[in-house]
Amino acid sequence: MLEIRKSSFAKSYENIFFREFAKNLSKLFNDLKIDGLLIGSPVCEIDERLQIDALLITQNVVCIIDFKNYEGKIILPDEKNFELGLWRSFNGEHIKGGSYINPYIQLKNQKAKFENIFNNFIKSNLSSGDRLNPKHIVLILCFQKEVVIDKEIPKSKELSFFIVDKKNYIEKIRDIIDVKDKDVNISKNSYSIFLKIF
Repeated sequence: MLEIRKSSFAKSYENIFFREFAKNLSKLFNDLKIDGLLIGSPVCEIDERLQIDALLITQNVVCIIDFKNYEGKIILPDEKNFELGLWRSFNGEHIKGGSYINPYIQLKNQKAKFENIFNNFIKSNLSSGDRLNPKHIVLILCFQKEVVIDKEIPKSKELSFFIVDKKNYIEKIRDIIDVKDKDVNISKNSYSIFLKIF
């Protein structure tokens, strides 16, 4: 079963999409007969600079998810400029990641903030036998509409960074969470620790 918690989003369309996202993800977790925790727009009083759209915790994977409201063709920078290059829509619009130059660097920076919070406030309070190597946290960029991605995610990032959209996010998230990782084991008993922080 997927436990769902949500704070307020900044825009109404984010609330609408999260409701659909959570409903579809809940069905997936029920079908797979697995537990998980999904927190929408988590608020972290320890570090208010941590601003993520959703946090998904399962036994084998922890995912930081960012929602973007774009559609159509998305042109990624080439491999050597991937981290700091511009992302553009087909009509030339610059796709930022909040105040960051692109969504990847936005998620990477949010992951670093999350790692710090995890190491200092969560790790020592996990239930016995539970563990998380924060380097194994997965980043998911989820477009609320259908997109076509031009260019590939670099090979060095394809196991930890995923781009999904309205038509494929359930299938892709299923693939992402259906893994075994000896460095990640989060039982349902530890959910309350995350809920105290977020």
